[in-house]
Amino acid sequence: MALAFACAPAAWTAGLFATHARRRLASSRGLEDFSASARPALLGAFTVFLGAVAALSVIVSTAFDEPLALPGTLALGALLFLARLLTVHHFMHAPKVMLGVASVAQATALASVFAARLPGLGVLSTPVESVTAVWGPAAVPVLTCGAAALILLIHAARTLTRASAHLTPEQLR
Repeated sequence: MALAFACAPAAWTAGLFATHARRRLASSRGLEDFSASARPALLGAFTVFLGAVAALSVIVSTAFDEPLALPGTLALGALLFLARLLTVHHFMHAPKVMLGVASVAQATALASVFAARLPGLGVLSTPVESVTAVWGPAAVPVLTCGAAALILLIHAARTLTRASAHLTPEQLR
């Protein structure tokens, strides 16, 4: 529920980053100057979004009297926000790949637990059971989404801090 309510902060922070980047693009004296100001803006927008998701998670968990699932919500929210931010700026390959990798990793973890119930295949569930025994049942989604989000954050820090990422279609001609 918190991630559904996080759509508005996602759009707002992405717009804030895009507006800042366009202003700096117009006023910067060089590409290094632009990149130096775009990276903190990107990280700031990402941090503000994660803060909004955390606040919304607390509010939703309190309102519905449910346990707080903050790590999983933040990991998935970060992954979806970065995928949206990159896609809006026409960088679609990395988000598609990382969303697919995270989905396949979670499906593989689930399938390995089910396959371990077959005779002679009990060893298949050992990695998943070990991780969940130590860090709890939300460990697999947190690790898969968190790793994918970290990779997308590194990719976004490299691609969205280039001036070419913020040109309008008219400027590209």
